[in-house]
Amino acid sequence: MPSYYVDFHTHLHSYPDHSQAGKEIREHKIISVAASMDIASYLATKEMAKDNPWIIPTFGIHPKYSGSVVSLSDLDIYLNDSPIIGEIGLDECWHADVPQSVQEKVFEYILDHCHRKRKYCVIHTKDAEARVLEMLKNFPDAKPIIHWYDGPADIFRKMLDRGYYTTFGCQVKYSDHIRELLKMTPKEQILSETDNPDSEKWLGGTDDSPSLIHRVVRDIAEVKGISESVCRKIIYGNSREILVNLPINPPKYTYQCFCFFLSHQQHCQGLPYQARHSQALKDRPLPLPW
Repeated sequence: MPSYYVDFHTHLHSYPDHSQAGKEIREHKIISVAASMDIASYLATKEMAKDNPWIIPTFGIHPKYSGSVVSLSDLDIYLNDSPIIGEIGLDECWHADVPQSVQEKVFEYILDHCHRKRKYCVIHTKDAEARVLEMLKNFPDAKPIIHWYDGPADIFRKMLDRGYYTTFGCQVKYSDHIRELLKMTPKEQILSETDNPDSEKWLGGTDDSPSLIHRVVRDIAEVKGISESVCRKIIYGNSREILVNLPINPPKYTYQCFCFFLSHQQHCQGLPYQARHSQALKDRPLPLPW
């Protein structure tokens, strides 16, 4: 089975040239789980994914924008549309201007959706790590993926002990603390991310391209003491375990990647929607693209 690079947290909507970013993702065969900050960024990312099966758009309300939510029920159509939720969470550092009660209200509402639908959700925790851990306990059927954790090691250990996946990205190259957290993370819980186009430049680097994921995987491999090819296979395997177990929303599923995927399962076309999906996922290798 082939293995591909996976960027499990990127903000494709923030690239000034959407077509160029999409072209690079396609050429380098980078499975890109594209996070949203709000409704507008989700719709922009969905548009990018229409003709690019390597892009998986996901809906979330970033804590920075939680104050813009007028009615929580307005989120339902987008939450139901998205098989992975992200980016959501709490932030008591960069966005402390947004009242914590407001952030928690939105975060709790979305976590409840993830709990009821048993969905994976990509979570921001900056300087709110203990509170996030406490809130997650109330939603045991949600499936957290902890994004770019750089908080206390003892809280991180508790997250790992609960079995949460966690993403490592650009900062592996620059931070001793991040490298120590990576060392304590079991290989089967590691995912890779860039958080581009802004994060690498924010850290002092220059590469804001989707292809930065290649260096990120090399950095992870070095810390774990394994080859880049082995590391890529491990991360791809972890990512694939998530992606082939996503909930489906019949009768209409919006993502090009899975529409393309199902369209190549000709022998499944006469089955009901859910049955087609289940049958298709049993076929190995995946017909496309990943």
